[in-house]
Amino acid sequence: MEFDDNLIYAFVLTTMAGLSTGIGGLAAFSRHASKSRYLAFGLGLAAGAMIYISFVELIYGALDTFKEQYEDESEAYLRVTLYFIGGLIIIGLLGLLMSWLAGKFNISKENLAEIGSEKIDSQKAKGLYRTGIVTAIALAVHNLPEGLVTFLTTIQDVNLGIGIAIAIAIHNIPEGLAVALPIYHATKSKKKALLVTLGAGLSEPIGAGIAYFLFFENVDPDVFDVVNVFVASIMVYVAFFELIPQAQKTGHKSHSKWGLIAGFGIMGLSIALLA
Repeated sequence: MEFDDNLIYAFVLTTMAGLSTGIGGLAAFSRHASKSRYLAFGLGLAAGAMIYISFVELIYGALDTFKEQYEDESEAYLRVTLYFIGGLIIIGLLGLLMSWLAGKFNISKENLAEIGSEKIDSQKAKGLYRTGIVTAIALAVHNLPEGLVTFLTTIQDVNLGIGIAIAIAIHNIPEGLAVALPIYHATKSKKKALLVTLGAGLSEPIGAGIAYFLFFENVDPDVFDVVNVFVASIMVYVAFFELIPQAQKTGHKSHSKWGLIAGFGIMGLSIALLA
């Protein structure tokens, strides 16, 4: 019964985390959307939360289990290392695919702080619209493993799943902003910008569905330890190679730094209180 309850929570949390891109979509219509210091703090906060959960909860827990399974501790460390590096390589290759797609369509990342203040001609509008659509596609592909992460973690531990869902939701907000801003300023249509943004976020519950069909019928605790390390590698990659660099590019390094520290603190305290 508890597993079935966790299953429901897993789908709900995954869907909520995915739909948080809509909050970013709504923020695109605000006159405060271009204030990059808020973006820098939010990105740092999400990165801190993801890094803390990855190393303190997921990897540490998997390592403890592997130590119990194998007499030689070095084998336990080796397995965790191989699974972790393997996950980084897989998500890194996915990132290369997205970069190739952006290059194929001759799209560069727009400075979100400048989009709202520029006078946009028809040619610029076409470019912005294309940027928004391709960003939405990249976000949808990127969100699939995040949906799997939230789902698989929640069916094991609801409290930990809540923490991961919050971290993913926080970092989905600026991603939703990145999709909605160019589309809105290109088309002047709030409805179109919001629908495209929500569509990109819905790939997370799709990822949960994939996880359900792959793992639900044959739930093996040993498999979950491997999955946890892979989950950690995805979040570490997102934090170090996407969130932190993007936060630094805003020019508000102090805000991103304090956001990172706040992310560590919030996740640490929430896990301690919920344990």
